[in-house]
Amino acid sequence: MSESMSGKVISILHHGDEYVAGVFTSKGLYATSLPRSSLDDAIEAVGGFDLPEVRNDEYLRILYTVIEICNGVRDAEKKRPSLDFSDLTPKQIAVLKTTLNIPYGSAWTYGLVAQKSGLPGAARFVGNVMAINRFAPIVPCHRVVSTTGLGGYTGGLDLKESLLSKEGAIAD
Repeated sequence: MSESMSGKVISILHHGDEYVAGVFTSKGLYATSLPRSSLDDAIEAVGGFDLPEVRNDEYLRILYTVIEICNGVRDAEKKRPSLDFSDLTPKQIAVLKTTLNIPYGSAWTYGLVAQKSGLPGAARFVGNVMAINRFAPIVPCHRVVSTTGLGGYTGGLDLKESLLSKEGAIAD
C-alpha cells in the first residue's frame, strides 16, 4: 500500500449516482464522507485531495457500509471497522465510543450521551463532538438528538430525519 507522508490514504466508492470517500491509516478508518452526488464533494468532505488513492476490497466494503447505514440496513453497523481516533482528545473519544453504543432504531439526547460518557452536564460538549464527527454515519451521530427536537446535523436536518425515520427511531 502506498501511504502518504501523513500515513493516510483515500479510497473512493462510486455506487449508483453516489460517491463515498474514506481516509484510512494503518490504525483503521480515519474519516468518511456521507454519500455525495459528486466525486469532488466526497473527496472534499474528508480533506483528501492530496492523498494517494488506494482501492482494496476491505476499504470498499467499509465505504459500502456507509451507504447501507444511510439506506437504513439494520445489520450494516455490525460490520464496524477499526477506527483511528488520532488527533482527538480522550473526552471526544469517550463521546464517540458512547455514540457507537446507541442501538439501531433508538435516539439518545445529548445529555444522556454526556452522562454515559462520564461527562454529566456536558450536553453542549457532546453537540460539539457530534458536529465534528469524522466517522459519520459509522459513528451514528444522527441518533443523538436534543430534548426539544432533532438538534443539528452536519449533513442537514432533512438527512438526519431521513436516517432516523429509516431506522424507525422517529415516525415519518
